Amino acid sequence: MICQKCGTENVVGAKFCAKCGTVLTAQEPVSTASPHVENVEQTQSAPQSKASSTEPVQNAGQPQELPIKPLQNVDQPQVSHQQVPQTHQQPFQGFQQQPNTNSQPPQNFQQPPPGYPPHGSFPPQDGYPPHGAYQQPAQPGFVSDVFSKAFGFLFNKPLLLWGLSLLGSLLALLAIVFSVLPIIWFPILLVLQLGLVNIFLCGYRGQNINSNQLFEGFKKGKFLRNAGGMGWMSLWVCIWAMIPFVGIVISIIKYYSYRFVPYILLSDPDISATDALKKSMVQTSGYRGKMFLVDIIVWGVYIILTIIFSLIMRIPYIGPILFWLYSIAAIALMPLLVGIIEAVVYDKVSKERPM
Repeated sequence: MICQKCGTENVVGAKFCAKCGTVLTAQEPVSTASPHVENVEQTQSAPQSKASSTEPVQNAGQPQELPIKPLQNVDQPQVSHQQVPQTHQQPFQGFQQQPNTNSQPPQNFQQPPPGYPPHGSFPPQDGYPPHGAYQQPAQPGFVSDVFSKAFGFLFNKPLLLWGLSLLGSLLALLAIVFSVLPIIWFPILLVLQLGLVNIFLCGYRGQNINSNQLFEGFKKGKFLRNAGGMGWMSLWVCIWAMIPFVGIVISIIKYYSYRFVPYILLSDPDISATDALKKSMVQTSGYRGKMFLVDIIVWGVYIILTIIFSLIMRIPYIGPILFWLYSIAAIALMPLLVGIIEAVVYDKVSKERPM
């Protein structure tokens, strides 16, 4: 380029004159340029035209500033504002707590799904009934369960058992009267007691009972074994009672430990007396205190009633009559009541702890 002020030739693309510093505003026509300048322009335009298609042209003096376009990711589609879901345009309203469905059962939980038993008779399964709607029924205590079963059975079937218990008591009394020596009547009482135990247990379990069961232990080959087993149990209770100071307490504990010996002798004809005692000790373990509590309640009520009717007996005329009626009823009913309670206790324990 030629400076218009001083006429100095400058490099093509220069903005200021190299000699006077005048701003170069326009480029002179090619016809007015010298042959040297024309050749320079041709040599420089050729690479420019070739490189214009691929990269920006850079002059020797100062590089040209080209506009920078932002890069766009061709793989990612452009989403307009109208395509944004409506939920993103709403302001944040905080988390909404879901209702606790387990705290309250649904309204139709009383009706179980098809194939389920009635509500209250099954544990929760498969999500029905809802949590909290089923409650396990409370199990009755040992003592209350024994008394409820015993009295419920007596009210349903008392007459036959009461007659057989009276018959057993009468036979025991006759054995004592007509057998002078204890060595004779004591084994007879033990075997009769075993027969009554058999009647009470069979009657409570719903089996057929009759008077022949009283004499079951007197059959040939069974009397000595049954009398020996019952006598061995009674002998050990007496031996424990002979210990000074604590003998009574130990003998009571051992009595409840040997409580199931009659039932074991009846259920296992081949067991020995010693093995029957050992088996009874194992089976009654953990139940002795409960059985003692049952007996305390029965005999405690009996003693209290006896004291009350003893005081009533002091009433003129009618007092003695009421006392003797009470005495007859107690003698007639106490063996039956005690025998049924013992049978219920054995049946309950034998089911909970089979041997």
